[in-house]
Formats: sequence, structure tokens, C-alpha cells
Amino acid sequence: MKLLISRLTTLLVILIPTSCATLNSNFEKPEIIVNSFKILPGGSIDPTFEIGLRVVNPNSISLNFKGMAYTASIEGNQIFSGVANQLPIVPAYGEEEVKSNVQADLFGGIRLFADLMQPRKTRIAYTLKVKLDVGTFALPIHITREGNLTMPKTN
Repeated sequence: MKLLISRLTTLLVILIPTSCATLNSNFEKPEIIVNSFKILPGGSIDPTFEIGLRVVNPNSISLNFKGMAYTASIEGNQIFSGVANQLPIVPAYGEEEVKSNVQADLFGGIRLFADLMQPRKTRIAYTLKVKLDVGTFALPIHITREGNLTMPKTN
């Protein structure tokens, strides 16, 4: 019996890392696209927004996310952050939309407003960071999108 348990344990130790490596060798990070943004009616000092994110899966396996956390910053000022735990399964080579309500970061918004009132360059930097949780035994997927918004010159 001890010999059988020892052999099964050895087999599992060999097979589990090999199978995980096989699954992850061709895995591509999903793409996150902000596709809607609207202000929701509310009675608090900080506005509430509905953010629509499209998750694109470029892989041959479906992705069953357990949760998502994200933040957005403009010129280094955090504008909002949010979480979602009711996520659809994203089919292989498919896409799904996730909608989440977020509240603005009041102090980040004030700092951004003060920054934008200063004479500026014509480009404004933005960052979107997303963490997708794929379950207990897998590492989360981190996605960062950075870029610049070009602002018209004022005379």
C-alpha cells in the first residue's frame, strides 16, 4: 500500500506541473477595451459611473473569471476604481461585455482638475490597470493599458 501511494504521489508531482506548463505555454492575455462610460443619477457628492468593459479572449479555451479589479488614472491621479464578481464566461476566441458601477475618487478628481487648470502640454497620459482572477490555483492575469490623449491647442 505504501508503495502504491508513493508511486501515485510521484506520478502526480510529475504530471501536474507538466500539464500546467502545457496549458500556459500558448496562453495569451485577454484584451480589455473600455466601450462605454456613463454618469448614473445619484445623490452623493462623488458621482457614480457605469463602466462597460469588453473582454476579448484570443485563446482556444474558455475563460471563467471569478472576479476583476481595476483602476483608471489620468496624469497620475486615480480617477476611479472598481470590482466585479458577476462575470460571464468568455468563450474561446470570443468576447463578452462586463458592466460595473464605480464611484469617482473625489480627491483624485480634485487633483486632476487642478492639474488641468495649469498651462499644459497637448498630451494627457492615462493608465488603466485590470486584474482578472481565474480561480484558486491559477495566478491572476494583470493587464495595463497606457497611452496619451491628444488635446487641442488653445490660443
